Amino acid sequence: MSGIRELHTTGQLEANAVEFTEQQAVRLEKVRALRESGIEPYPLRAERTHTSLEAIAHYEAVEARLADGRDATEVVVVGRVMAFRDMGRSTFAHLEDGEGRIQIYLRANVLGREAYEHAIKFIDLGDFLEARGHLFRTRTGEVTLEVTGWRFLAKAITPPPEKWHGLADVETRYRQRYADLFSNPEVRKIFVTRTRIISAIRRFLDSEGFLEVETPTLQPVYGGAAARPFTTYHNALDQ
Repeated sequence: MSGIRELHTTGQLEANAVEFTEQQAVRLEKVRALRESGIEPYPLRAERTHTSLEAIAHYEAVEARLADGRDATEVVVVGRVMAFRDMGRSTFAHLEDGEGRIQIYLRANVLGREAYEHAIKFIDLGDFLEARGHLFRTRTGEVTLEVTGWRFLAKAITPPPEKWHGLADVETRYRQRYADLFSNPEVRKIFVTRTRIISAIRRFLDSEGFLEVETPTLQPVYGGAAARPFTTYHNALDQ
């Protein structure tokens, strides 16, 4: 893929410095356009009231009491845009946070034509958004947030890996774990499970009075059963 050489300094892009792909250059141009219009694409704070799973659980708890199926409580969720489907005068998107994902619904007659077109023009897959609005259930049965207001929390410069196949190259997966965790939900589940297992073992041993210490991987004692011994050197221990 052809590259574009630019430099990101004090919000400006100058030639002949850092090389960006064409897609990255387009997104950087959006960052500049947002700032020129008075919108900061990387604000310092978010105002979340519910995680994605908390929002869904809240709606399911009050759904039976709702006359028209819409909850009057304002909910604010944050997350990364994992799907974005423009349908003309309305758009569905999925936001994913650390717990799960929730569908959001943007309509021109709710946001206003200008704000809606602004969303369609500037939102890309991978962006972090804050969305506020009211919950309802769609005809397909999915709990959804009808957006009355939104803003950027972080504009993504690098596009995410291709949606359906994920990150397949093993070498890239191991060298870029952040991309692997982003694109492969099963890998993410493995890391979460591993963390919980280690945490549970540590809590148990700590409750039994064990002391956690770190030992060097390389030791002066030969091992390996039938393996042929060899000599190595440990710089930190001077051994």
